[in-house]
Amino acid sequence: MRRLHRLSLILFAASPFACRVESCPPRSSPQDSGSPRDLSTSGDASTEALPPATPPPTITTRETGPFEIPFDGVTNGKDRHVYYVVGRTKVERQPSRLLANLHGVCNPPGYACGYWVNAAANTGFLVCPSGNARCGGPTGPPTWTESIAQMDADLEAAIALVQARHEGEIRREGAILTGFSMGAYAAYQIALAHPGRWPYLILNESNVELDKARLERAGVKAVALIAGEIGSQVGGERKTAARLERQGYHARLWVMKGAGHHYSADIDEIMAEAIRFVLESEADAGVDTNDR
Repeated sequence: MRRLHRLSLILFAASPFACRVESCPPRSSPQDSGSPRDLSTSGDASTEALPPATPPPTITTRETGPFEIPFDGVTNGKDRHVYYVVGRTKVERQPSRLLANLHGVCNPPGYACGYWVNAAANTGFLVCPSGNARCGGPTGPPTWTESIAQMDADLEAAIALVQARHEGEIRREGAILTGFSMGAYAAYQIALAHPGRWPYLILNESNVELDKARLERAGVKAVALIAGEIGSQVGGERKTAARLERQGYHARLWVMKGAGHHYSADIDEIMAEAIRFVLESEADAGVDTNDR
């Protein structure tokens, strides 16, 4: 037995597994088995370093206006201006939605647009060209005497002027076209003339004979109608909204309490509701409407 024990010690000392205590490499403990590998020498594509994450966009608030700029380069451009409102929230790399308005007869942009600037600024950029003529002489309020085709051209010229001042900040996708009285009638005709350009309409104080089939061919997804409670347009607008709703079209009427052919005191709140309503169809289609 002593010989066998002595022989075992000799064999172990001679084996490749034997080492002196001070020269033996440390043995891994169970916790060490999951220690990270040196990825710099690894050929595993799944462990390659990921690109740096894109930082979130910067969001700022700013002065909304309203502002006015000379309306140069259009028919009868002398003494004409473009009235516009800037989107309250600016999101880096995300242009704001375009809204536009056409005022009525003897009805300046400062009224037709100026009474709902908060609703506009909370949605995007609002652009309101002044009409080509004036009521009662050179110092009277703006009005329209030109064709709807020329009103359309003037509207586009006004939008281009504001876009030039705010390059890259305005987007045309999902644009909203609004109008008051004659401006509302013109807005409908302009939307029909450019399928897809104006998918949302808000028509105030104008009994426009809207047709579901024509609206759909023009790519108009929703219409909001607004009328004064004691005005001459509310009866016709009520019938139009009811007919479109029965046909399954996204339409609704708002009645301005106590108003005739003018705005009620709560028009800013009504316009905010009307904007949310027309954009519901965009939300139903899975588009993020919170893009200001």
